Amino acid sequence: MLQDLSLNDVVMPKCYTRVVWIYNYKIDDLEKPLIEFLKQHCPTAFWQIIYDDKKPDYGQLKESISDSNKIFSRTEKSDISISHYINCSFQELDVFPYSHMPTDTSPLFFLHQVNVHDGTLLAFGIHHHFTDGYGFFTLIDQFSKWICHRDHSKVIPFNYDRSLLKPGTEIRYEHIEYTLTPFIFYIKEMPSMEVLVKRYTKQELFNKLKITSMNLSFNDVLVAWLTQVISRIRQIPSNETVTVGMASNGRNELGIGLNYFGNCNFFVCFQFKMIDLLNKSVDELANQINAEKKQRMTKDYMTSGLTWLEQASSTVYHGFHAFLGKDLAFTNWSSFPLYQIDFGQGTPRRVALPPGEWDGLILILPTETNEVELYIGLKQDHADELRKQFE
Repeated sequence: MLQDLSLNDVVMPKCYTRVVWIYNYKIDDLEKPLIEFLKQHCPTAFWQIIYDDKKPDYGQLKESISDSNKIFSRTEKSDISISHYINCSFQELDVFPYSHMPTDTSPLFFLHQVNVHDGTLLAFGIHHHFTDGYGFFTLIDQFSKWICHRDHSKVIPFNYDRSLLKPGTEIRYEHIEYTLTPFIFYIKEMPSMEVLVKRYTKQELFNKLKITSMNLSFNDVLVAWLTQVISRIRQIPSNETVTVGMASNGRNELGIGLNYFGNCNFFVCFQFKMIDLLNKSVDELANQINAEKKQRMTKDYMTSGLTWLEQASSTVYHGFHAFLGKDLAFTNWSSFPLYQIDFGQGTPRRVALPPGEWDGLILILPTETNEVELYIGLKQDHADELRKQFE
C-alpha cells in the first residue's frame, strides 16, 4: 500500500523534531508498550518515506519490510543521578540515537529511553515530513495516557487522510512564504554559533517593553521584539527588508479536526522594512504582526497556498532565509502539553531540546510555570551582543 504525502508535508524541513522529557522517577521499560500502542493507533510509524527525484515536492509513505527495532532503544546509566540532567545545560543533553537529519533507513518515529540511578530520560523524535509538532506532541500525550490506563478505547483516533489538505481552484494571493529560488551562501568555513536560553513571563516582557495595546498576544510581542533586537545587532542596512517566518497550526482554520495526523503547519511570513525596525516601537511592530497573521491564517489563504504548491514547476523553498542570512524563523510550542505528559508518577521535571548550533531560528517552549523558554540560535558574535543586552 502506498500513500501520497500532502503538498504541505514535503515542503516542511526534512529533519527530525526531537525533544527529551526528564523524570525524577524510574519508568518501566517502554519497548513492548510503545510497539503495541503504535501498531494499534499509529501503524504508519513503522513505514518509510520514499521520494521520486523526478518529481519536485513529492513523497509517499510505503509499508516497510524492515523490523521495528530501530523505533526503540535504551541506555543504562546507573551511576548518574537525574539531578545532573535536571540542572545541566541543554548542550549536555546528548542522549539522542539519531542526528537532526533522517536518512532513508532511519525510522519515522523513535524513542530512546535512558535509565539513570533515580530517574528516566525519554528522548523522542519524529520525521517532520511525517507530521508537525502538533501531531508529534499529541501522539506522545496519547501514549502517556494509554500507559497509565491501558485502555485502547480511550485513545482518540488519529485521522491520517492527507487528501483533506485540498488545494483551492486558483492562486488568490502573493505567497511570500514560498519561493523557487534556493538560498545559496558562500563561506569558506562554517562560523561558530551559540544558542541562548532565556525565560520570560508575559507580564514581565510586556512591562519591560512598555506594551500598551490590549489585543496583542505573547507571541506577537516576542516575534516583534526579537526581530527588532536581532536585526539591529546584525546591523542590516536601513534600506533592506527582513522576512520573518512563523510556523502556525492550520487545523482549526481548515476545519479538518484537531486529530489530523500529518503536516497542517503553515509558515506565515511577515516582511519588515529595516528602517521601521530601527524607528518603530515593539508595540507598533507587534500590531503589524497581529493584523497580518489574521489576514493569512484563513482557509482561503491556505488553500490558495496549497494551489501555489501544486502548480510549482520545480523544488519549493521557504521564502525566508534565516540560516546565516538576514531573516528569522520562529516556532512556538508554548501551548502544547509538554509539561503535562505523565508516565505514572508525575509530570516531567524538565523538557528540553537536543544539543546543537543554529543561526536565525527561535524556538519557544513552555515551562513548568507561566514562563516561556526561548532558544535563540545566532552566530557567535551576534549571540555575544544579545547576551549583553539581556544582562
